[in-house]
Amino acid sequence: MGLSYGGFTILRGPSPCGNRLEQDSACCDRVRLVRLGPQLYRPNHHLPHFRPRRPDAVINAGDTLTPSPEKGSTMSKPTSTEKVVPITVGNPASAAAFVIDQSHMEDFTEAEEKSSVVEVPRPPRGTYFTVLSEEKGKPMVNRGYFFLLEIPGRDPYLVTPEMAKEHSEEDVIRPILLVRYVTMLGEEALWPIKLTPPDSKSNSWNTSALNIVEVAASGKWVRIVSKQKNGQYRHTVSPKTFEQEAPKFSKRSLFDLIDAAFPKDQKVTSNDHEVWTILKEGSTK
Repeated sequence: MGLSYGGFTILRGPSPCGNRLEQDSACCDRVRLVRLGPQLYRPNHHLPHFRPRRPDAVINAGDTLTPSPEKGSTMSKPTSTEKVVPITVGNPASAAAFVIDQSHMEDFTEAEEKSSVVEVPRPPRGTYFTVLSEEKGKPMVNRGYFFLLEIPGRDPYLVTPEMAKEHSEEDVIRPILLVRYVTMLGEEALWPIKLTPPDSKSNSWNTSALNIVEVAASGKWVRIVSKQKNGQYRHTVSPKTFEQEAPKFSKRSLFDLIDAAFPKDQKVTSNDHEVWTILKEGSTK
């Protein structure tokens, strides 16, 4: 047995132990390589009567022994042109693995959460809200007049002006002012304020609701207080200013909010809509 290197073989023998070669293998295993110079080694033995023999190979400093696929351990010498590239695995639990690339931060900081559902109620009791103002003499942007069809126990319907005119005998259809508002908690919704017909007596509830909208549009946080005895709404203004608590209106338009509040089956655009069957027969079944 021996070590192979570059086609040469480094042998242990002849054993200084003589006939004890097979009996005392531990003795023969104590052969070692002794350095003769900067690049030359020779085998030696721990026994004093061992005579060194000419080395069969030259071993350079830095060379390593590698297992031989045919004969066990071998020595592999890297070529001078071979480049060793270290492989860095890294620590997946390190804090560096969680850092967000700064070039993509706008994807997170500018993202806007949008509610998939927009309610159409009056502002809730005990909650401060505000509305956006409108420029005089220009078309309204955050409010609008619509026809609303309401049946108790069902979601309201939006009706086109043509359908409202054709079914003007229905007392469940009436014009409303749909006002966009946001609460101090950041909830955005639409407030349907009923309008008093021109040929009818003024309604204190409708009038007081419109007055509260104008107060809120002046840059105030307001809260509705219902006064049943007086038959009108009253309001309270919050001491907090917009500088202290800024309104969180989304970037959606009024029509975006309306589309979210009224899905397709709640928009009446023709006589084929099921709502006419409900009003005529009581149900669609």
